[in-house]
Amino acid sequence: MDEALLMMSLAVFTLIAGLCSVVFNRLKVPPLIGYLIAGIILANIWTITEEGEMVVDYLSDMGLVLLMFCIGLEINLRKLKKQGMFAIIVCMVQMPIILVAGYLVGMGMGMGMVPALALGAIMSGSSTAVVLAVLKSQNYLDKEHNEMIIMVLIIEDIAQVILLSILGPLMAGSGMDPSRLLIMIVSIIVFMAGSIFIGLRLLPIFINWLSDNVPKEVLIIIVLGLTFGMAYLSILVGLSMAIGAFLMGLIVSSTRKSHEIHHSIEPMENLFMAMFFISVGMEVSVHALVNNIIPTILIYLSFLVIKVVAVFIGYFVANEKGRVCFLSAISLTVMGEFAFIIAKEALNQNVIGQDIYTSVIGAALISMILLPIIAKFAERMWDHLENRSPERLRPLIDRIVQKRDDIYYNITMTSSKSRSALRRSMAFAYINVIIIVLIQIVFTFTVPISDWLVDNLGFTAVTWDWILTIVRALLTFIPAYRLVLEVRFLDSIVIKSSKLMTRRLGSYASYSKALRFNTVLLAFIIVCVIIAILPNPLLGWDQFILFGATAGVLLFFYVLSILKKINDKDSEESAQMDEESFGDEEKDEEDDEIPEDYADLTPESVTAEETEQDDTSLEVFMTEVRTDR
Repeated sequence: MDEALLMMSLAVFTLIAGLCSVVFNRLKVPPLIGYLIAGIILANIWTITEEGEMVVDYLSDMGLVLLMFCIGLEINLRKLKKQGMFAIIVCMVQMPIILVAGYLVGMGMGMGMVPALALGAIMSGSSTAVVLAVLKSQNYLDKEHNEMIIMVLIIEDIAQVILLSILGPLMAGSGMDPSRLLIMIVSIIVFMAGSIFIGLRLLPIFINWLSDNVPKEVLIIIVLGLTFGMAYLSILVGLSMAIGAFLMGLIVSSTRKSHEIHHSIEPMENLFMAMFFISVGMEVSVHALVNNIIPTILIYLSFLVIKVVAVFIGYFVANEKGRVCFLSAISLTVMGEFAFIIAKEALNQNVIGQDIYTSVIGAALISMILLPIIAKFAERMWDHLENRSPERLRPLIDRIVQKRDDIYYNITMTSSKSRSALRRSMAFAYINVIIIVLIQIVFTFTVPISDWLVDNLGFTAVTWDWILTIVRALLTFIPAYRLVLEVRFLDSIVIKSSKLMTRRLGSYASYSKALRFNTVLLAFIIVCVIIAILPNPLLGWDQFILFGATAGVLLFFYVLSILKKINDKDSEESAQMDEESFGDEEKDEEDDEIPEDYADLTPESVTAEETEQDDTSLEVFMTEVRTDR
């Protein structure tokens, strides 16, 4: 590489990026937009040679690695564990909504399945830098809610890293041999598991030892070496280098001197991060941006509506007031850094074309420019919506809010141990849903693998289609069964506290009729619906045969279980009758004299005594509830 070319490239890139950032800084817009505009200017007024493109690629990769490392470094896992429950609930609700809605928008625009999934992932995050700048300039939320928005942004970053890890093999595997794709998936699982479970346990100990025994500059060099090494390993297993860098930042964040490390690396991060966003802007042609202005506006408007609705629902489910829900949702309506990373990865893998990439970058720029303006009028918009909402909708909204409040009230009436069990059960239920989704994604993209199996293992394609569908159903059944169990447990936790309260009123909490079905049958119904809706190699009649045979087997075992319960109940009753008859015989042999303490005992006195005990237990229960609250 020519040294003069390298120096000239660095000088031109940094100076133009600096000038653009100065201009946008006067408009109170984050420097990130200046870097993107600088890249667009450079790509459209300067002819870049092949060597120049290599320089841009190298500097861009450096910027991506350092950017993702610092994002991971800023995440405090301990604080997240203590204070992040609200943000986790918000993201658990909003992320699936945005992914599905973004996927539907992509399919509506004529995209394939993988590009549509990539569009949903692009829409799922927000820019931390832009949101923080807007929060500092606007004062419509207090400090507590601003900190909660920051926590939501952190959870979004983690979720998008997971999405990028899933999309990586999907984008690369569209034209990959099935055996190589299988090896890639296994390698990714091993890499992620090793990084999380081994890296988080061993590397912080090693880095803490280094920080106590080596100079600071040596510590920084070793940490950077580990970061680039982890990025290299992630490339080897088929992931983006961003994943490895992020994981290393996450590992280093749990060390004692993580803040000092971040402070030392920050100047390098600022330089190379600018190079990354310049390279993103250089992929955009002004001519293409003008020609794709309608898709650009469509993507932005879709993102704006989907993001506001999803975040609003997430905050509402997390038990926040409507005003805070809306203002927080408006604050997050800006596409984030991961939008550029995912879009560029999809472009490099030929998953999306230049037109879609240009539209995504244009939509992201529009969201960054318009967010300060929209945020300025956010309070007025909420007041207008609240005052002008149709009268017919208000009773329905009030009922929904009351229902949510009742659920949270019932939760507060449980003990702290029950609330802890409730949180664990919610987490397990969500994990099971994610597992079901991942299984469907894997099998949706392994449908063409039947031809490879025929060529390498024999049998017919129809046979392998049946085998793959049965394996898919069995694998789906396991998390579906666990999901039904968790939902039943959640239902029992929420309503058990209201049973005692309603006993005096003569009413009881109503269970959902669906939850009264056998757990196995419910899980089977879920599996049937999933396989019937999603693409699979079996035709309609083949599906009916498979479902009918499986239903027959389940029904047979269900009848056997009922018969077994009846027999067990008969055995218990007969044993109880034998014990009672044996006790009566012993009682006849004893003296007929009744103790004085039991002489006045009557059914009415027994009932009164039970009622008094019930009242006492209710008073004790209410005392515990007030103490918990």
